[in-house]
Amino acid sequence: MLGPVVGFVLILFVTGVLVHPGAAGFLASVSAGTFVGGGKLVILAGAVEEAPVGHWELAALVVYIDMAVALGVLGGIQHLYRIPGLGRHMERARSSSSSFLQRNPWTHRIAFLTLAGFVAVPLNGTGALVGALMGRLMGLSRIAIVTATAFGSVTASVALALASGLWAERINALAVRPYLGLVAVAFVLVLTALISRWALGDHGHGRRADH
Repeated sequence: MLGPVVGFVLILFVTGVLVHPGAAGFLASVSAGTFVGGGKLVILAGAVEEAPVGHWELAALVVYIDMAVALGVLGGIQHLYRIPGLGRHMERARSSSSSFLQRNPWTHRIAFLTLAGFVAVPLNGTGALVGALMGRLMGLSRIAIVTATAFGSVTASVALALASGLWAERINALAVRPYLGLVAVAFVLVLTALISRWALGDHGHGRRADH
């Protein structure tokens, strides 16, 4: 877990020395944004004319963060299994899913692509943190989880970097009018919440109607 953190600090240090100290601060704020509302969409910030770092550099940073988070979760997930109640349910879910995958080898590919697609979705809460946990509960091996995370992260980051170049004019228009950016962020958060409720099967109204 310490390795990825040291690597991130080294990235900031090298950026501050070779580019500009402000660029290191920009990378730090963008990195925080990947966890708080922005997700992989922070790559679009590289298209802003005043940005000290371009969208391709931000795409590489996002991939690094995803991989570091996935490795960190896989390295420390055993602590969750020690929590009374939660650990038992997690182990039961993982064992059941693993047994299903072993009985039906063809589902490995579906589970792998599902995880990669989940990580690739550029919305807050769909990155490597939740993806790594989901992969373990799905019964995938650590190697499969890391590979799927890398595939999904690289695919989405490259797509967003390309989009940044194509939409540079519109992105700069948002930068000139910050309130439009706030509206866009709010829209993404609401959309994420709605998708999460649907994915988790939160159909409370339907249950009340049944009663």
